[in-house]
Amino acid sequence: MDSLAALLSDIPPAAAYAVLAAAIIGESILLVGAFIPTLVLMLTAGALARTGSLNLCGVIAVAAGAVMIGDALGHRTGHLGKHLRTAKLGRRIPASAWQRAETLMNKRAGQTLLIFRFIPVMRTVAPHMAGVTGLTYRHIAPYSALGSVAWACVESGAGYTAAFSLQHVT
Repeated sequence: MDSLAALLSDIPPAAAYAVLAAAIIGESILLVGAFIPTLVLMLTAGALARTGSLNLCGVIAVAAGAVMIGDALGHRTGHLGKHLRTAKLGRRIPASAWQRAETLMNKRAGQTLLIFRFIPVMRTVAPHMAGVTGLTYRHIAPYSALGSVAWACVESGAGYTAAFSLQHVT
């Protein structure tokens, strides 16, 4: 994880924004998302914005845009993967768990996406589940937009604030 954060600080700003966007979009790919340290990257990007290496508004815009792209891709792959329940991995999940997930998505998909944006792994799975349950992207897009901006502000803002605090401590 630290090597990715170090990479972000050692490359030109344009490349840093590209790495950040690619990591966030990659996090949205099912099963890959658990292995990409976007929190570390967002905290580092926020800290780099504090030092002037990156622009905080640019970090937020890139991250929020990448989240929306990732959510759209996740929804699309979920929509295409309705046979997930009958696949080898899907059969390991109890039918009652599938039913609860479907009920949750049908009743509160938007709020679920918004809240799950802040929970690692769940933020990766939620758009896929919305697609699997047959919800249209138009239904979840406003929540994805709101959640992506809030998430980007919170995580990069935490890095920005931490760097600011560190400057006053040392």
